[in-house]
Amino acid sequence: MIWLIALVLFLQTAFHWLLEPVIRLFTPLFELNVLPWLFAFIGVWLLAGHRNRDLP
Repeated sequence: MIWLIALVLFLQTAFHWLLEPVIRLFTPLFELNVLPWLFAFIGVWLLAGHRNRDLP
């Protein structure tokens, strides 16, 4: 029984240690902190217009 508790504690620690960087990376995306930057990027892209492809 004690080995089962040790195994559970080890697995929880390992998953926390391995997944913490991934969680820190994707937290702003899921909290929509990236949304204003995405709108700004799309706005600049739309305001930039397109190039005249006939001229070199």
